[in-house]
Amino acid sequence: MVQSREISPVTRRDIFDFLRAEAGPWWGRLSETGFLGQLYDLDTLPSTDPRHATAAEDITRHRVANIDWDDDWVFDDPRFQLADGPDQVLLAFLAQMAHPLVQPDTEQAVRLVTHLNRLLGPDGWELRASGFVSGRPVYAPRRTASGPGRMIRMQIKDDDAGKLDLVLGQAHRLLGENGDVLAQNLILGAALSVRLDGGIYYPIPGDNWNANTYEAVLTVDAALAQEFTPDVTDRIWAVLDTVFSHHGRANVQSLVIEQPVLPLPAISADWRDQATKPSRQPPPNQARRERAEGGYPSQDDLVFGSRAELAVYHVLAEIQRECSVQKAIAVLPLPSAKLRDSGVRAPDFVVIGNGRAVVIEVDGPHHYSRTRKADDATRDRHWQRCGVSTVRITSEHTDDPGSLKALLQEDFRRELWRA
Repeated sequence: MVQSREISPVTRRDIFDFLRAEAGPWWGRLSETGFLGQLYDLDTLPSTDPRHATAAEDITRHRVANIDWDDDWVFDDPRFQLADGPDQVLLAFLAQMAHPLVQPDTEQAVRLVTHLNRLLGPDGWELRASGFVSGRPVYAPRRTASGPGRMIRMQIKDDDAGKLDLVLGQAHRLLGENGDVLAQNLILGAALSVRLDGGIYYPIPGDNWNANTYEAVLTVDAALAQEFTPDVTDRIWAVLDTVFSHHGRANVQSLVIEQPVLPLPAISADWRDQATKPSRQPPPNQARRERAEGGYPSQDDLVFGSRAELAVYHVLAEIQRECSVQKAIAVLPLPSAKLRDSGVRAPDFVVIGNGRAVVIEVDGPHHYSRTRKADDATRDRHWQRCGVSTVRITSEHTDDPGSLKALLQEDFRRELWRA
């Protein structure tokens, strides 16, 4: 038999604590030597007492004649390998405790197995009925369907931000396992909280809503809010609902998507006087939304929509420095532009050189959805009608500045300096 060691010391400690406190004598209706004799050859295991030769003899001495060993002595006795041996040794011991010869009360055996499975589950094991003796179940260890590594149930209070973030992390993992990469990427930067649903409920027979039900709140970046379509939100909730139920929060009944509340501006007592003073510099069109909301990366008094865009700017600035005077380029991050049939648009970058221009868009994970791809294609067509091509860069490409620089230089030679 292949031996494994996936049951952690933490799980073993919890099992022994439970057996000491709640399970009753581990040997049940048998004697201790009778119980252990079903699992070990007590006549070949050595004695720890120099007066005896075998384990059978010293167990009889210290547990029958003298009774000077504690009831839980076997858990820490290295001869029986329960604390640090292979999983199969411990599992066989636990299964034996629920055997009808040891525990004749079937209800008590079921309660024992249920509690043990709750402790063994995160390490990928469980005890399952493998047969019957006189109509009573006999248990054997089996691998769980989910395997090792699943998180145990947590008690989640309404304000447990750390645990709620773990819930979101579990949902992220499950979405990936389901192949839902779009939803998985969208929740990566979100924050999860729960709140009472405001007492709005509908007493329809058979529903689960009442005055104490909660809703999950996913706070997402304003730039990504439009990507959380009803279909995407339903897919995320289907996974979150499973995770909340696992952790005993079945009272969380729905999911809402919200944008973060912007902080109120700091105002001085003389704000009226300040408001009547003429502005020394009119607000620029460049990155007007990002400037208004704050918290976006900036450099050279220019604002960028993301760290990936700032990385592209660094590469563009390097290319600009290396250009000769005769082949100078201008770099315009997030300029506002009025297009004929598309309203006001703000491309991530416009680069001008040789009397020509090229638009550069830096695509994050939210651009992968079918709706966003269609919108991007429409936007590119509007620029193409103006004689301007669009170069699209994935945000992952910004992790390799050298490769990105070579790509942009090739695009500029083709779009700006073509014959």
